[in-house]
Amino acid sequence: MKKTATTIRLEIFLGAAILSAHASHASTGFRLRDLKFFLELFTNWSEDLLPLESRVQTTQLTRYVDSLTRDGYARRSRSASAPTYRLTRLGILEIVTRITSPQSKRSQAEFLFLIGFLTSYRERIASIIAAEGAQFPLSLKLELQSLLDTSALISTEMTRVDHAITRMETRVHDALKTSELVRNRLTSGVAFRDVVSEAEKKYPYELNSMKPLSELIRELAPDQQRWELEDGNLHRAHIMWQPQLAILREYRRQLTRLKA
Repeated sequence: MKKTATTIRLEIFLGAAILSAHASHASTGFRLRDLKFFLELFTNWSEDLLPLESRVQTTQLTRYVDSLTRDGYARRSRSASAPTYRLTRLGILEIVTRITSPQSKRSQAEFLFLIGFLTSYRERIASIIAAEGAQFPLSLKLELQSLLDTSALISTEMTRVDHAITRMETRVHDALKTSELVRNRLTSGVAFRDVVSEAEKKYPYELNSMKPLSELIRELAPDQQRWELEDGNLHRAHIMWQPQLAILREYRRQLTRLKA
């Protein structure tokens, strides 16, 4: 199914909205206005933390739901006023798979919404899948239990955050050390070119393989070169990376609390 940039950006909220619309209108089928309401409700819950525009056009929702219908994940019915939709059992499972996929890139706000949604409604999700047919195979039940395992999702997120913390700690450390090295070596009378070479070997920046530090510094204006290595590194560490590191550490602490 082809996805637009908007549906990709809002996939977790859109998936939760589709599941909610289906559950709320299981007997009659949901309309696009029902889906749009739940989407706006869920993005509203997180909008103070999300750098996104939550408004989605009705035509975008129409294309998205129609694509679900073409793929066999939903059924469409005609009524006197507007078409209605119902997810199939396979469609419900597909939506759950999409929103819980570890391959999805999620912001902190999106992940916290996902955990909150699944914690609140996982039993309801399981029941609406079971209601789609008389038989509820054990294999499907086990797969669903795995997808809805919030503890496993949090563990995976904690591992990702641990890597991000380590990366940010390294950035802060190397920036501070580079600034210190440059200041001390130049004060001791070491040639600037040799100082840059030493900094490049001891504290290579992340894009050093694309453009070595020595080459990057040569391309700067002469009066900017020392500033970038000494003051610039301090500014990046103190203003950009240390605050991000503090946010990551607090987020990690909150994940630990949720998992307990």
